[in-house]
Amino acid sequence: MLKYVFFAGCGAYFLFALGLFAASFAHPATGNEKAVVVLGAGLRGQQVSGLLARRLNAALEYYQENPDILLVVSGGQGPDEDIPEAEAMARYLMERGVPQEHILKEDKSASTEENFAFSRALLEQAGIDAGQPVAYVTNRFHIYRAGIFARKAGFTQVTAVPASISFGTVMPSYLREVLAVCHEWVFG
Repeated sequence: MLKYVFFAGCGAYFLFALGLFAASFAHPATGNEKAVVVLGAGLRGQQVSGLLARRLNAALEYYQENPDILLVVSGGQGPDEDIPEAEAMARYLMERGVPQEHILKEDKSASTEENFAFSRALLEQAGIDAGQPVAYVTNRFHIYRAGIFARKAGFTQVTAVPASISFGTVMPSYLREVLAVCHEWVFG
């Protein structure tokens, strides 16, 4: 009997967390943002991963609609990466027509929390403070938790630009994220 209660509780938590993820779309980007922080998501050598390409494509689409914004590409160099994620991300965007002067590279972070903290410092150097409207780009499953870290970093007018994910990664991505959100709630 106890195992059924446990599994029912886990199922209820999973559905609750999915509801939170869906509700996090309530603050979509408006077009009034001063900057967009694009969160890193891994490289294969020097090439962006499929997940990261989707984030960059969403950022590119937003940039094309709002060409006066500043893009912050955020991601350090992992142990299996040849260059920092920010470098590969900047190259990807420049190859698709974004001028170099519209891109800031934050290349030290190793986590979503650091993405926002280090990006905030770069934005402040560029004259954009955390109280001004700023958006972030990440995949749909990650928007809720990324928003938590954006607010922890002091961003007060933060919105999201959601990027898609491939069908084959939907279930593992959401399962992993549900566990990560639980960890964040428990251990902060």
